[in-house]
Amino acid sequence: MSFFSRKSFFSAALLLSIPLFAQTNNGDAANNPDRNDMEALRRWIQDKRMVTVKEIGGDLSLSGEVRAEFQDASEFKNGLEQRRIGSKPPQAWDVEVNIMIDYRTDRTWTSVKLEFDNDMGISSGKTDKIRLEKAYAGGRIIAGDTFTWDAELGRRSLGNVYDSKVEFGSLFDGFLLRFSKAFEEIGNFYLTPGLIIVNDNINHYAYVTELGALQVANTGFYVKSSAVYWYKHNRDVVNKYRYCVLQLLPTYQFYPDWLGKRLIKLYAAGLCNIMAKPLRLPEAIVVGEPIVWRTYSRQRFGWYAGFSIGLIKKAGDFAFDTNFQWVQAQAVPDFDATGIGRGNAGGTGLYTVSSSSIEKTTASAAVGNGNYYGFEIDGLYAFTNNLTMEQNIKLSWTLDRDIGPNINYRQWEVELIYAF
Repeated sequence: MSFFSRKSFFSAALLLSIPLFAQTNNGDAANNPDRNDMEALRRWIQDKRMVTVKEIGGDLSLSGEVRAEFQDASEFKNGLEQRRIGSKPPQAWDVEVNIMIDYRTDRTWTSVKLEFDNDMGISSGKTDKIRLEKAYAGGRIIAGDTFTWDAELGRRSLGNVYDSKVEFGSLFDGFLLRFSKAFEEIGNFYLTPGLIIVNDNINHYAYVTELGALQVANTGFYVKSSAVYWYKHNRDVVNKYRYCVLQLLPTYQFYPDWLGKRLIKLYAAGLCNIMAKPLRLPEAIVVGEPIVWRTYSRQRFGWYAGFSIGLIKKAGDFAFDTNFQWVQAQAVPDFDATGIGRGNAGGTGLYTVSSSSIEKTTASAAVGNGNYYGFEIDGLYAFTNNLTMEQNIKLSWTLDRDIGPNINYRQWEVELIYAF
């Protein structure tokens, strides 16, 4: 054990011991050190439970969601249906519970979200799928009238911070800074640089940032520009992480009288992986024989465009969004994709046979989450202030049929959401 490790261990043990040393003991318990320590610990925990949020200050909130979901999907790969009973079925039922805890003071805050997402079914269902989706703490370093500077550390989704329809689907384990500045006649500007822990076993970190301008010139015009750098030179995963994706997302939103002053938002975005090299995939993998490569032009671009109407705030509200997506094979890494995708029932990557494998795929088998064009339609309606129904439709087709198999993908999903 190193000196630093020993020192850390000793410090932690000392801190944990302080509450025990602080207790007084009498009677027979004083003659039993183990019992004495346990009783002291119980009393200390009980005392801590009696300290209320009112006494320590700040605001504590507890909220949650219960979701019941049904999916009906079809995926034709070179004309053959891939969704089969017994493997990845065409129909699926899920039940999900999300528990959110938030605590905030004047200058600090923390947020926690636990997700319990399980398949339904007496024999096919699951009961043990628990995920720590969010756990971070933050504080305000500078709190000015027109300028603020915040810092946050912990876990969440990249999509909770950065805006995109086709990327930012991976976990954001790391450190985030938020800078914001308001100009009365120009608009509100922000910058959110972040450091992402990808794999600490090989000292792999990624870097991400987004620069945004909101309500430019006091209008409904918004523009966001983001960049995420995933690259780490490693001979086993060099292609998997050869990504530096730039995105530009302009948006215009307004509240027309003819639609009851409901929100209408128009948006479009373009993406480019500036690190993409010409795509090379092996024709076949035969042990003991040299690899024959098939080379394609760089597949580095993507774009999407759409519009949305409405917001869900109370009973009777509705919201609707539709968009078109066009994404080349190398535009977004498989592990970070959030777009319509291709279904990909087999979980085959663009470069490797699966997301967790280093075994190379082939030109005829490569799939991934890019190389498609398609439509997505999403609608929500609030039956009550708590109960909302969401319906989602996804349709996609293969963009370049020379790369991997030809896949046609369809999915319809309906979900009931009870929020409390």
